[in-house]
Amino acid sequence: MSNYLISKVTLSVLGLLSVSAFADSNKSEYYSVEGSHSASFPLKNKSLETNSFDIESLTGIKTIQLMTITTSESFKEKNRAAIHEMTANGGEIDYRNGITPFTNSATSVDLGMGNVPVLDQGAHGTCVTFAATAALDAKIKQGDYIDQQCSLALNKFLGNNYWNGAYTAVQILEPLKKYGIIPKNQCFGSKYANTSQKVSPTQYMTKSDKSYAGQISYHYTEKASADVVKATLKAGYRVAIGTALADTSDPISVNGFDVKIKGTSGSYDGGLWACKQPGNSTNYCADQNAGHEVVIIGYDDKQQLFKIRNSWGTYAGEKGNYYMSYAFFNAMVMDHTELK
Repeated sequence: MSNYLISKVTLSVLGLLSVSAFADSNKSEYYSVEGSHSASFPLKNKSLETNSFDIESLTGIKTIQLMTITTSESFKEKNRAAIHEMTANGGEIDYRNGITPFTNSATSVDLGMGNVPVLDQGAHGTCVTFAATAALDAKIKQGDYIDQQCSLALNKFLGNNYWNGAYTAVQILEPLKKYGIIPKNQCFGSKYANTSQKVSPTQYMTKSDKSYAGQISYHYTEKASADVVKATLKAGYRVAIGTALADTSDPISVNGFDVKIKGTSGSYDGGLWACKQPGNSTNYCADQNAGHEVVIIGYDDKQQLFKIRNSWGTYAGEKGNYYMSYAFFNAMVMDHTELK
């Protein structure tokens, strides 16, 4: 972990939002987005992590872009209450002995992602775009179908620069419902990540697939609720969540605690977002200065864990999947979009 690198660069404030919940403001009751910044953490399989838009992977350092956020007093009160409840109930669960695979747990729900592969947003603040499109891909059951580049290019033409973050998955899903889906690698000669490309709705609709409009349905919950998320998962639908992170010089603050999967030889650098773990005195739910969007694909009441599909590539976390303790969810998750 000694090679851990991190830097913060404040970028331009995001454009005004198109979501009705934020029609008059570019912030929610819980947080505001101030721009974005980069964060880096070590990869376990550095020699294997190669892709065209993350050259630092060759050094064993994964660089990603997080939203820079400021949380409100309302969120801070929610956070304090969740930490107090966790402490009153005996503290965070100890996961050092490993996590039982959800497929081997009778108390779990695990929707998986069908045949949608683990995506990689690279060193761009496009987590909301990747989470929304991955969840929608899993819903329409067409594999890796939606082109993130064209979604970003369309939104940029519409005045919404989501390369450095967005507030909710709804902002990504609404244009896809209205204008259709451009299939992967068919974005008028550009592939991810061409940050300068703009595509007008007129041009976009000359080749977009509008046949899935009826399946693009969702509900946005501004104040995160674990009960709502679990009920949605139990009903067979995935949930995109916006979570706060306490981004510090410690890689655990972004990449989470190391994960061991019981019954396998799997042991991974990072992959467990938990407030605390034995042997570490830091409370990673105590402060919030970064935001990230992921897809929740399962939960296990016995282990008190949510299972998550991230968009940091297959060598981050457990082959691209992460876990989040219920305590962390209650303290740090801000909002969510249920793809019903």
